[in-house]
Amino acid sequence: MHYTHLISVDELKALHASDAPLLVFDCSSELGNPDKADAMFAEKHIAGAVQAHLERDLSAHDPANAVNGGRHPLPKRELFAQTLQALGFDNAMQAVVYDRNGANYCGRLWWMLKWAGHDAVAVLDGGLQAWEAAGAVESGPRPGAHAASSP
Repeated sequence: MHYTHLISVDELKALHASDAPLLVFDCSSELGNPDKADAMFAEKHIAGAVQAHLERDLSAHDPANAVNGGRHPLPKRELFAQTLQALGFDNAMQAVVYDRNGANYCGRLWWMLKWAGHDAVAVLDGGLQAWEAAGAVESGPRPGAHAASSP
């Protein structure tokens, strides 16, 4: 079964238990302090999740690599695909996105995956807070921190 909009904590636990191809993305951020995203991820995240950093992974910094302008320009699809691959994601996987900010940041990755043609992406209903209330979290920095930057 593919989840395309919302996924509950219980459904995500069942996916984990089934060994279905899955990648969970922590998109937690703070707009005025982008470096805080690394600290939040290191403090706690869903076990096995990867960090999708708003500035490094979900935005382009060189106008030549951007689809549009603005504060967080959308990277070209090819560059976004490279970022996803560097994070360990492939098209056969179910993507689950969450944050601890009321879905303010994970919604961007949900939309970007849809924009890139990947339908099997869902937002964790209740975000990290719902998972923490019902399951285990882990701590530690992002593996290979800063290695999966968007050009």
